[in-house]
Amino acid sequence: MELDHVRLLVDDYAEAFRFTRDTLGLAVTWGDEETGYASFATGAASLSIFERSGQSEVVELRPCGDETMAIIRVDDVDGTARRLGLAEPISRPDWGIRSTCLRDPSGNLLEFYTDIPMEQ
Repeated sequence: MELDHVRLLVDDYAEAFRFTRDTLGLAVTWGDEETGYASFATGAASLSIFERSGQSEVVELRPCGDETMAIIRVDDVDGTARRLGLAEPISRPDWGIRSTCLRDPSGNLLEFYTDIPMEQ
């Protein structure tokens, strides 16, 4: 088994597309601002966005909540936080990461992190 991609279900596709492409700065690998579905390069696995209404045609969706997070490793979490206007990252040596979080325009949780030495 291999993780291929994470799909975020969004309410306003065009806004989510612009946010992912322009604010997060991820390269588009498939789709555009009008396709209703798009994929973005993030390394081995990709990040996709899809309109909630489209996904609900094939599976019943529960109301949104905080059941999942997309976790994105970056080279410099402090620089990413400054660029995106996020709270200062928190070091968690017990987890071996320094991280900060944000919500996308549809409320999906995204965590950005950089590896740090793990506490022994």
